[in-house]
Amino acid sequence: MSLENTALTPSQDANRNAILDASRELFARFGYKKTTMEDIAMALRKGKSSLYYYFKNKEEIFQAVIELESELLYSRLKELVAGNSAAPDKLRAYVKVRMETIGQLENYQKVLKEDLYGGYEFLGSFKQSGDTLEENLLKTILDEGVSSGVFHVKNTRVGAIGIVTALRGLEIPLFRGSASTEDFEAQLDNILNILFYGVMKR
Repeated sequence: MSLENTALTPSQDANRNAILDASRELFARFGYKKTTMEDIAMALRKGKSSLYYYFKNKEEIFQAVIELESELLYSRLKELVAGNSAAPDKLRAYVKVRMETIGQLENYQKVLKEDLYGGYEFLGSFKQSGDTLEENLLKTILDEGVSSGVFHVKNTRVGAIGIVTALRGLEIPLFRGSASTEDFEAQLDNILNILFYGVMKR
């Protein structure tokens, strides 16, 4: 029986984290479908039964790994939004930090590239909650910009939803099309310029 929703002792918590660390590396290297519970157990030099003490199955481990990587992303974005920078600088930094962090989260990227949302129900609901969180963070930035007179946005909620939708749509093409760090940064700068200034000459 999984202990995911019960209190763990420090020793049990360390064991659970070790399982997640090993699984995260294996999923990133071989993908979710090719990684087995036996592979994870072998990486930890433990019996497979020890995994079931903490997780019901491989899908639950994968869910925990995606949640772990997403927590890293969202903690960085929350810290940025809570900072003292001017709204335009925050918005530019938000997009850059968001895309650069996702670029470092191999399993999150695999979910995007392999289009696993359609096959695993928990990933669909997880994506929806992530979108809501991002909409709230971006609305905060837009509200700050409107209040300071640097942004002209009639409805900041709709504006935030639009930015989230645009960024989601750019994730897969951005990561598929970037062969190097320099190429990634160039494409990211191009996205930022379009987001801020559109495609019209001024």
